[in-house]
Amino acid sequence: MRYISMLLLFSMVSITAGCGADLNKVAQNHTEMMVSSFETKAEAKSIAVKELDEVTLTKELTNRVVQKTDDQYKVENFSSKEEMSNHLQGVASEELSNKITDFYYEEKDGALYLKPTELFPWVDYENDYDVKKMNEFEYQLVQSNQSDLYGNYTININFEYVNNDWIIQNFTIK
Repeated sequence: MRYISMLLLFSMVSITAGCGADLNKVAQNHTEMMVSSFETKAEAKSIAVKELDEVTLTKELTNRVVQKTDDQYKVENFSSKEEMSNHLQGVASEELSNKITDFYYEEKDGALYLKPTELFPWVDYENDYDVKKMNEFEYQLVQSNQSDLYGNYTININFEYVNNDWIIQNFTIK
């Protein structure tokens, strides 16, 4: 009986040891596959990044901010700040879209109205500007300008690559 117990114990230890070796091999193979997958995804993401077209993107933002209104400044194509902000989010971050919408628009009586004011100073493409690459997915445009309305100012526009497209993350004017 003692002999049979020893034999069973030895067999179980052998089986368990074999499973452990197999589990280690499976874990190692899984780790290698995951690392390979991460490398492939990172490679694909870096190859697939579109080139930044800062001129089109910045002009599109101003085109979207300026809306057709009636003589009472009622916006014709949007009826809420939420709709307007969503429209801007095609070219700008959600945070920037909300800030612009809150500054330039107001809701009254179930309609959206443009607050009568000047548009913020913006890029003048007739003047020189620099576009700096911050990293693979972020760029910054910097331009110093002068205008009769705003005097001397410097604009910094930050672009970010999000969901396979470039957007304006934010901008500052000093």
